[in-house]
Amino acid sequence: MYWQHALLTWIHVIGAALWVGPQVYLATGWPGAARQIADTATKVEVIRVLTLRFAYLGGFGLLLLAGAGMYLIWTWRDYYAQPGEVGFWELRYGVVFTVKMASLAVMLAVTALHMFVVGPRQLDAMAAEGRGEPGAAARLARARRHSRALSGTGLLLALAIMGMGAALSTASWSMQEW
Repeated sequence: MYWQHALLTWIHVIGAALWVGPQVYLATGWPGAARQIADTATKVEVIRVLTLRFAYLGGFGLLLLAGAGMYLIWTWRDYYAQPGEVGFWELRYGVVFTVKMASLAVMLAVTALHMFVVGPRQLDAMAAEGRGEPGAAARLARARRHSRALSGTGLLLALAIMGMGAALSTASWSMQEW
């Protein structure tokens, strides 16, 4: 049981790294690099390719997180030797896990909004600005503000979720009654 728990915890951490790592790069490293690309059409195409690859990598990370996470939550009572009569929400573990899952739902909604609405709108506005269309600069500025807000919110939520995961794995704290 212990080696399976260790293996699935490791897979869960790898999934988190695949999800969060590219977010950190896209939020911190990419904007400065993107400013070095003078041709707008090239910049738009690079962003499309880069974000699509992030979607594949991050999606794979989410699959690892979901698969390993289901095993970890399914076996938590056995691993932590908690009797069945102890209620899930009577322990810090249950409360923190519930907050973690609610935060995950919000993070996924924020990510979906960014990925399917704001991101494409930003790329369209960037391309329109490159073509010199009237009003494109204002649309691009608004889309960038929305993009930064959603990206920052998603990243902060991901980091908070990781912190909650660390708290859950600290049995001396998480197995205390709430």
